[in-house]
Amino acid sequence: MNGDFFNHEVTVPEMLMARDHRVEMQRELISSIGNPVVCFMLNIPGPRKVSEDFKWAFDEGIKRIKGKLDDYGLMINKDAVEENVTGYVFYASVKGDAVDIKKAMCEIEEADRMGRIFDIDVLRTDGSKVSREEFGMGPRKCLMCELEAHLCARNRTHTIGEMVEEIHGIIRAVREQKQF
Repeated sequence: MNGDFFNHEVTVPEMLMARDHRVEMQRELISSIGNPVVCFMLNIPGPRKVSEDFKWAFDEGIKRIKGKLDDYGLMINKDAVEENVTGYVFYASVKGDAVDIKKAMCEIEEADRMGRIFDIDVLRTDGSKVSREEFGMGPRKCLMCELEAHLCARNRTHTIGEMVEEIHGIIRAVREQKQF
């Protein structure tokens, strides 16, 4: 990837097209294999969705997902990675119960501050998303404070610049820890 790729500012139409593409990919995986699907992306606010830090965090997320599924004895039947200006996406068709898979993925999201930037959806074979609330977990917390993330997002409590700077700081701290 070149610098132009990293410097691209994503437009709303590009994000909408990417969302539609993700839904289609999820449907295809479900219909072709018949298992629940894990769809993983990074929670990156603002118009720049790709960078060296974000790619590293995405790869780290995939490692954590595969490791956690393995810990639970859940097998990936098929997976795929997409990288484009709207961000990085990992899809995995997983043999198992969708709620059990979601519980495992929530463990990753809640494990540390890096997990807070992970967005790991689990879709049932009917295409519906498994919600954290279905097994007693509350809404996700904001990266910047301890309020519910959707409240801060709705109220625009924190600037995009503050959040992106915090995300880069989290990623760099984890990278440094892993080097030792």
